[in-house]
Formats: sequence, C-alpha cells, structure tokens
Amino acid sequence: MEKSGFFNSSDGDRIYDATDFAAYFGSLVSNGVFYATPTNLLVSPGIGLAVTIAPGSAWINGYRYENTDVLNKPLATADGSNPRIDRVVVRLSQITRSIQLAIVTGTPTASPIASELTRTSDVYELGIADVLVPSAATSISVNNIIDTRLNTSLCGLVNSLVSAVYE
Repeated sequence: MEKSGFFNSSDGDRIYDATDFAAYFGSLVSNGVFYATPTNLLVSPGIGLAVTIAPGSAWINGYRYENTDVLNKPLATADGSNPRIDRVVVRLSQITRSIQLAIVTGTPTASPIASELTRTSDVYELGIADVLVPSAATSISVNNIIDTRLNTSLCGLVNSLVSAVYE
C-alpha cells in the first residue's frame, strides 16, 4: 500500500487520525523528556510515603505529554521485612488513549531491583526515577531516589531524529 500526506480533504477523500500524525511526528522526534529546565519532571520526596513530580513534558512514540502542576503520587505501604524499588514512569496507553504519570510498585526482597518497563504496542513506559522504599518506611528521603531521566535505555532526552536530508 502506498501512503502520502497530509493533504486537505476533497469530499471526504482524505481521512487521517491521531495514529497517522503520531507516526509522522515519531519519525522526527525521539522519545524522552524535554529538558528546557533541569527540573522538568524531576521526582523528589513527597509528604509521608509519597513522591512529588515537578511540572514538565515528555514525548512518547509521537504523542506529547505535559504536567502543568506539581503532582503528588503516593507509594504503596512499605513491606515490614524487605525493601523494594518502585519505578516512577510516564506511561502511554493506547487502550485508554492517554499518557499519565504512574508508580510501578516493586517486589519486596532482600536485594530489590526495579521492575522492567512495559514496552508493547498497547503500553509504552519511560522510567523517570527509581525509588528505594526501605522496609517499614513511612517516608522517602532524597537519597532514596535515583533520577533516571538522562538514562537513554530508560528515558532519555527528546531529540530531533533528522540529522541529514538528501535529495
């Protein structure tokens, strides 16, 4: 099948949807967070067993996400015996047709590791921080948070994918 676009419709002969535009923009811009300021989507300790995410924006598979206010996200109750690592993600869901910040709760164990990111055709996640939740914790300190926004395998920065154009 040949496809081209985008042209104005004449009597309904051109119909485009969001996936067409996302595929186009996704071919020009990489996934990641926009880095206009160093605090863009920065995760920090919240009140009690929670984290706070700063305003900012991200790009996933041609779709744009923006958080305009400080957002507080509670973490699940800490395990009484073992620590765990929760992952703060920006999640694109094709099922709900939305992008939202979410907490992926880790598994308590003596030597915890962060859960793998979900990256399927239905759900695609960018990991912006890993949070160590100590056993029996009632709060999170700044030393418990690892910023993963610059890690290109987990998140990375938005970049133009156009490096050269040849005729």
